[in-house]
Amino acid sequence: EQGKIEKDMASLVSLPALLKFIKTPLGLRMHRAACREKLYKEKPFVMGKSAREALEESNSDEIVLIQGIIDVFFEEEDEIVLLDYKTDSVQNGKELSDRYRTQMELYQEAVERALGKRVKEKVLYSFCLGESVIL
Repeated sequence: EQGKIEKDMASLVSLPALLKFIKTPLGLRMHRAACREKLYKEKPFVMGKSAREALEESNSDEIVLIQGIIDVFFEEEDEIVLLDYKTDSVQNGKELSDRYRTQMELYQEAVERALGKRVKEKVLYSFCLGESVIL
């Protein structure tokens, strides 16, 4: 309604699913963080790790760059909550958490390095399941 999403893109958004998310405890926590100006969206990162740490099959100490974009993180009580939205068709939360655990661990490391604050919670929000999956 506010014109923040182009009409052709808006047709791809499920308004009922979005409204359901906004009303969840997690959505309310995000809203409170936004009111305190402690909500951060679409934050890119680049971090270096040794190949040995980043790749199971490597014995090299050569530095590899890992880059990504963190969907959302917010501060609560001087700690960080990481959130990644998922639209995958899955049967349950375990399937989703198994699929994205490594990604969220990398996000955690990147945020903790950059901000010097502890990540207290890692959450995947599944639009397919309509629920949060805590890692």
